[in-house]
Amino acid sequence: MNRFFRITLPIVVLGGSIIVAKTLFSTAPKADRAPPKPALPVVEVIHAQPVDYPITLHSRGNITPQTQGNLVSEIAGKIIQLSPNFRPGGTFEAGETLIDLDPTDYQHAITIAKADLAQAELTLEKSRAEAEQAAANWKQMGISTPPTALTLHRPQLAQAEASLAAAKARLAQAEHDLARTQIVAPYRGRLLEKQVDLGQFVTRGTPLATLYATDVAEVRLPITDRQSRFLPLPESGASPRVTLTTPSGTHSWQGTIVRSEATVDPRTHQLYVVAEIEDPYRTLTGGGTLKIGQFVTARIEGETLKQVYQIPRNAIRDGDQLLIADSDQRIQRRTVKIIWQQTDHLIASSGLHSGDRIITTALPYAPEGMKIKLENGKR
Repeated sequence: MNRFFRITLPIVVLGGSIIVAKTLFSTAPKADRAPPKPALPVVEVIHAQPVDYPITLHSRGNITPQTQGNLVSEIAGKIIQLSPNFRPGGTFEAGETLIDLDPTDYQHAITIAKADLAQAELTLEKSRAEAEQAAANWKQMGISTPPTALTLHRPQLAQAEASLAAAKARLAQAEHDLARTQIVAPYRGRLLEKQVDLGQFVTRGTPLATLYATDVAEVRLPITDRQSRFLPLPESGASPRVTLTTPSGTHSWQGTIVRSEATVDPRTHQLYVVAEIEDPYRTLTGGGTLKIGQFVTARIEGETLKQVYQIPRNAIRDGDQLLIADSDQRIQRRTVKIIWQQTDHLIASSGLHSGDRIITTALPYAPEGMKIKLENGKR
């Protein structure tokens, strides 16, 4: 009997448990299932506002002097003295004596010219006296026919007057040559290269040095065809301002566009404009100074675009497309006209209205009319 209970009791308990479990599952309440609501993408927006946008054009070039040339000897002579400033990099003022030539020969020439002048003055006085006496003698002779020019000594008098004029010219030339023994600077400037030295004999036309003026410098700046559309050129009466900066960015100079070149470079298809810098070689605070051949970057003031829209570059899609959040917080696609581009933003002239909400968040999937949510409940 005990054995029977040990065998049947577990079977009865297991069977009862199965029956109870089935009863519980069959009578349990059923939960209603609903599809999950999709999450709306959260986006950032900026509000479009029309502004007046001044365009800045960027270029680069090398500093060149506006005036540069060779200092040339106008006479022959031996160099007997040089100015301390007559060396590469030396600065000088207009009219400063840079080279002295030996004046001895030219001083002697003046002495000889003065003697010739005195002789010519004496000869002229004699000719005048002879002409007056010849006229008086002819009158006393009472001859009715008029006297000839030769009888009155008129050719002799003309010759004496011409000889006096030539003597005066030779003296003036000798004095001029003596003055040329002091070779002076034609303008305020600096010496770029010297070609002669103390004790050297030079002849007429010998190059002595290469100089350049320091009153004005120039820089030749290339601009593209697209840039030129937004730059008023000097031919139209404009004088755009330019800021020139050293590569290190530590010093800058102000200049003005004064002319554009007559042709476009056939290799680069660029137009060159020329900027002038007044007093460019002054020493700046901190020891900086502009030098010939120095490379500089240029920021040129271009036109000011009226009532345009500045758009962040990350908001542009497919070159000229924007995503706009409408009043129902749905996406609208808008095509805009881009007229200017910078590194981090673009300028549009049309396609937007004041107050439009431009979406700046990157959306990998953004169909027209898609519902969105503005960040932090922005309006």
